[in-house]
Amino acid sequence: MAETALRIAVVGCGAVAEHRHLPALARRNDCTLVAAVDQNQERAQRLTRSFGEPTVLTDFRNLLAMNIDLAIVALPNHLHAPVSTELLRAGFHVLVEKPMALSVAQCDEMLAAAEKGHALLAVGMMRRFIHASRFVKSVIDSNLIGRIHSIDMRDGYVYQWPITTDFAFRREAAGGGVLMDSGVHTLDQLLWWMGEIQSYEYFDDNEGGVESECLLRATLQSGAKVTVELSRNRKLRNTARLRGERGEIEVSLLNNTVWLRLEGAPMQMIGQGSPVSTRTAAPQSQVDIIRDEHDDLFDAIRTGRAPEVPGSEARRSLALIEACYSQRRPLRLPWSEAAPSIV
Repeated sequence: MAETALRIAVVGCGAVAEHRHLPALARRNDCTLVAAVDQNQERAQRLTRSFGEPTVLTDFRNLLAMNIDLAIVALPNHLHAPVSTELLRAGFHVLVEKPMALSVAQCDEMLAAAEKGHALLAVGMMRRFIHASRFVKSVIDSNLIGRIHSIDMRDGYVYQWPITTDFAFRREAAGGGVLMDSGVHTLDQLLWWMGEIQSYEYFDDNEGGVESECLLRATLQSGAKVTVELSRNRKLRNTARLRGERGEIEVSLLNNTVWLRLEGAPMQMIGQGSPVSTRTAAPQSQVDIIRDEHDDLFDAIRTGRAPEVPGSEARRSLALIEACYSQRRPLRLPWSEAAPSIV
């Protein structure tokens, strides 16, 4: 164990903790899991048994009396802001799962709490750590394929996340449906790659509950035209296609795969992203990506720099989602009566 091992608490022992954060933490030798918080003590004890004997709590406020460096907040969406705000104000560094909060106002409260507590606030926008996604960012910034004039993002699958509660299907707890869930990742990638949106129109199938299908058409400040389609009912292409003046790049939204096609070239490149520090490429599992996310935050805590995805960055996608919901228009689906295609 490293001498400077960070002392970690996991707040919420649901599916994302079980399948992402805890397996990633188990690979490390520079941290200690000292506490786990969950209403289901038996589940928390079972999931953290391999970490020795971390303290298991049912109330996160009991952490305030403990020596904790970082709290990973992996609770249902509606608890992200109130729990994180209290921990940040008390001086705890926080990695909160997406979405950061349910509103821009809550985001601002979290940012103010981090400033007051002199604490770092990082948000779990894990797609920023996919090597192929980072390669796309470098292609855009270097102008390799020229000015980007269109972006087409299709992100969808039949919902199969191994949930432990029903919060994702209750608007008051989730804050929304597919747009708030997987869409917060998709919109974060778009804003990170390309900058702000100038105008948009948004459609979804919400009839009083949470949407399972939605469509966003937008124009960026750069002038690029954007289409984003999201679904919880259908498997879509799950890639982003960015067309530029000198070529096209397509990237998986979910894994480390990228295609590069240059204008007029007889061949294309299909491969995987890789850091320049290594000459080999490899797939990234979901746990690998979370491990990279942890690497970044641990280094930020130790050096005092900002994390890769601070709260101020994650706020941008929440602001766009809030704006979309405020101007929602009904989405007419191909399988409904006399309805045109959604594309």
